[in-house]
Formats: sequence, structure tokens, C-alpha cells
Amino acid sequence: MRRRVSLNAVRAFEAAARHKSVTQAATELCVTPTAISHQIRLLEEFLQFKLFTRRSSKLELTPATVTSVGKITAALDLIDSALKELSEPDNQRERFMLGASSSFTSLWLMPRLQTFLKESNDMDITVKSYHSRAEIEVESTDLQICEWETTLDRLIEPFMEEEIIPVCSPTLAAHYGSDPAQLFRYAPLIHFEQQAPAINEFPDWVQYLRKYGINRDDVNQGTRFNHNVAAIDAVKAGFGAYLGRSLLVEGALERGELVQIGAPFPVRNRYYLVSHWKPRAPHAVTRFKDWLYRQVQGSARVQVL
Repeated sequence: MRRRVSLNAVRAFEAAARHKSVTQAATELCVTPTAISHQIRLLEEFLQFKLFTRRSSKLELTPATVTSVGKITAALDLIDSALKELSEPDNQRERFMLGASSSFTSLWLMPRLQTFLKESNDMDITVKSYHSRAEIEVESTDLQICEWETTLDRLIEPFMEEEIIPVCSPTLAAHYGSDPAQLFRYAPLIHFEQQAPAINEFPDWVQYLRKYGINRDDVNQGTRFNHNVAAIDAVKAGFGAYLGRSLLVEGALERGELVQIGAPFPVRNRYYLVSHWKPRAPHAVTRFKDWLYRQVQGSARVQVL
């Protein structure tokens, strides 16, 4: 049996937790700060423990609540989505929600998604992009494109594998001539700084240069980025050489904005398709999976599983 709790109290708590501010939560929900505080107190009385502590002018979640906020946000999004479906007269259209990392979404999916939308003009798709594994795993999407084998109780299908390859701009490559060893020894290096907890672990320049027997004292120096989109933009602008994931640099290589400057690192990064055992939109999930496989078939830089 579900516990009976005020939805207004849950909404007030979620907004205050997201903004870390009663005032900003009140603005979002179009009520007074006093009303937000009252709803939070009601929820605390219902749960019989404190939800927040105050530090200077900001609210901070207690350890008991910090892991629950993402799930509550996902649940409220799901409620809003369901209510929207009920309120819209055109209920014959399929609605489909996709989740993927922000790098995959920006660099691989977005340049191709228009072809799917043209093929499937009877479907509305919502794309949710994420920066962390924790964000994706609390989200109730119809299909997730994951870069790890999740432990969730879902249907998990191996999708494809990508390589890690060194790349730079054509101008930088030309500056160092035809010998890639010269480039690896002297060109500026761009580093990807993974956030904790990382979505996945990827080799860095220390590992790559050691693997191919190249010595470099300043291997840890250079510009660092915590997002692949910014890093690849910097590579295209000539900032330096970068260890790129083949799926994410594929488009730039095909357009001539980047060139591969050495052998791949001997490790492959695997992607998985993750869906519910009984999906809410089974036909839409199947159609999108079929489209995904068509997009990667024949690519020289990924291996379909």
C-alpha cells in the first residue's frame, strides 16, 4: 500500500532541494516562501526526520535525503508527462523518452536524429542527456544508451564498441610533418578530466605513450576539459592532440576537421541498450533500436555487437 503524503509537500521539497533555496522554490511554484517552508515542515512531520540543514544562506540536504532527490525528481517528471498525455487530444501519437550521456547526445545523436524524426513523423521523442551514471540510473526513460553494463533490473543488450584514437587538427598535424612520433613528443596535449563518479574509465596520455614506447617528461601538462564537446572543439581549433572516443570524433574526422595521428589504444569501450522488461512504448522502442543499428552498420570506427 502506498504511503499517503501530500503531493504539494513533495513538490515543495523537491524544488527547494534542487535550488537549495526556499525563495527560488517559491518563485518556481508561484507561492510564497512561507508556503514552501510550511509544506516542508509537513513532510518532515510525516517522515519524522529533518530534510535540510542550513549553511549560511543556502539549504543543504541531510545525508538521509541526498540519495532520494533524483528519484523524486524523476517521479514528478513522470507524473507531469502522464498528465500531459491525458490532456492532449491527439493521443494516437507515440511518445518515447530516450536517455544518454551528454557527450553522446551532442556529438553523435543530434547530427543524425533528424533522419529518425523524418521516418517517424507519428512519434514525439524526448531526449534527456546526463553528465553522470547516477543521473541516468534514477531516470525512468523508455530506452537508455549506456556506456557501462548497468546493474538495474532491465533488459540489457550489448550494442556496439568504440576505440580510443589520437586525433588533432589538420593544421597541427601538418606542422609536425609526416612523423607522428615527433607530434607525440612535442605537440601540446589536451586531457579529458573525468568527473567522479565517472560514467566510464578511459585511458589517458600517460598510458597511451607508455604503450607505444614514447617518452615525454611533460605528459601531464596541457589544457584539461571535463566535457568531450569542449575538448573536441579545442582540438579542432588547434589547441593540441587528444585521445578521442571514435564514436564521438567520427563526424569531425569525416568532415576533415580532425585527423587520426596514430594507432588506437588497445581497449574498446562498450555501449549497451537498456530498456524495461515491459516497456510503456514497446513499438517506439523497437523502431528506435532498429534505427540505431542502421546508423552504425558499416561504420569503420565502431563494431556492432
